[in-house]
Amino acid sequence: MSGVKEYVQNEVSILNDPERLLAEYLPLIRYHADQLMRRTPASIELDDMIDAGVLGLLDGAQRFDDEREVQFKTFVSYRVRGAMIDYLRAFDWMPRSLRDASKSMQLAMAALEQEKGRPAEEAEVAAYLDIDVSEYRKRLDQVRSMSVVHFDDLPSVMGEDDEMNVLDMLEGDEALMPERQAATQQFVEKLAVAIEGLPKREMVLLTLYYYEELTMKEVALVLGLTESRISQLHSQMVVRLRGSLKLDVKE
Repeated sequence: MSGVKEYVQNEVSILNDPERLLAEYLPLIRYHADQLMRRTPASIELDDMIDAGVLGLLDGAQRFDDEREVQFKTFVSYRVRGAMIDYLRAFDWMPRSLRDASKSMQLAMAALEQEKGRPAEEAEVAAYLDIDVSEYRKRLDQVRSMSVVHFDDLPSVMGEDDEMNVLDMLEGDEALMPERQAATQQFVEKLAVAIEGLPKREMVLLTLYYYEELTMKEVALVLGLTESRISQLHSQMVVRLRGSLKLDVKE
C-alpha cells in the first residue's frame, strides 16, 4: 500500500509542476503526434501537433480529479489526442467533395453488404458507384486523411442533444457513470461486431497496424503488397467501419 500511496503523491506533485509534467509526458505527446501524422496531409507540421498536445496536457492537468478512479495517464492521453484532433479540425482541410466521396463509399458498401450478406469487394463497390477500380482506388487515396478516428466522433446513445463520449465518462458526474459506462460498452460491442465482419486481409491489417503498431511499410512487407496498396486498404477498412457504425464525420 505504501508504494501505491507514494505513486499517487508523486503524480499529484507532478501535476503542480508544469516543467516536471512536460518532462514526464513529452514522450506520450510525441507518440500520439507520430501516430496522427501518419494519416494527415503533408502540410501539417509535427512541431505544431506537439504544441497542440502540450496544450492538451496542461488542460488535462487542470481538469484532472485525483479522487476519481482513473489514472492520470489514461485521462491525459485522451486530452492530448483530443487537442491534436481539434487542431486538425481548425484547418478545415477536408473539402466537401472528399467528405461526399467518403459517404458515398460508405453507403455503397453498406448497400452491397446487405444485398450479398458479406463484405463488398472493391470491384463491386466501384461498379456500384459507376466508376472503374483505378478511380475507386484513387478516391481511397484521397480520403486517406479522413481515417483519423477520435472519440469525439463516436456515436451517442442519448441523442443529438445529450451526447456522451469517453472523455465525458472519465470526468463526468459520478451520478451519470452507469449510463456513460453503458454507452461505452454498447459502442465497444458494436465495434467488435463490425471488426469481425471485415474481410480477412483488412482484419489482419487492423491488427498489425493498430495493435502491433507496425508502420505501413512494415505491414506491406508482411502482406506482400506495396505500401501504397496498404494505404488504400486501410482507407477502405476505415470507410467500411464508419459505414457499419454509422459514424458521420463532424463538419
